Amino acid sequence: MLYITDNIIKLGGVMLPGQVQSVNVQESANIHTAQDDTGAVNSVQPRGYEISKITVEVLLEETSSQSVDQMIRAYQALFKKPKQKAAVKRAVVNEDCAAHGITSVYFKSFETKNIISESKVTAALELWSPNTVAVKVTKKSTKKKKTGKKKKNSKKRTKKKKSKSAAKDKRNTSKAKKRAKNITKK
Repeated sequence: MLYITDNIIKLGGVMLPGQVQSVNVQESANIHTAQDDTGAVNSVQPRGYEISKITVEVLLEETSSQSVDQMIRAYQALFKKPKQKAAVKRAVVNEDCAAHGITSVYFKSFETKNIISESKVTAALELWSPNTVAVKVTKKSTKKKKTGKKKKNSKKRTKKKKSKSAAKDKRNTSKAKKRAKNITKK
């Protein structure tokens, strides 16, 4: 008889019955390998990421409030309700899933195994994340917003000379112009 039940994982608003033995979260990349006719690998190309897969193993033993059969029926009710045609997305609350950024899953498969020699029943749940998850790190913005009315002459005036000629900007030609006028008058 199981005297202590875990509160490790909550699926679809229901705390999973039994004692959770392990939670395995698998994330993997999708990588394509191009081969030639001889079977030699020519190139390896990344193609994105596959969906995250979570495997939960639970020990089911009779407790003071539930039998093993009642626990199995509770898991079956989460997996597939009567007249349900397709898998339903369920919210998942678990420390390992939260570390990977997974908040909702599809209940992919449910398997029980009766180990007669040890007189215990184990259950394995396979859950799939609906999409690939990327943990994003965001940087806090420290920019301050300007408030108030803009002034009409808010443009800054530069002291840059408006001439496009490099020669005119570098030397003062006023003395040369005066000399040239004096020479032409004579």
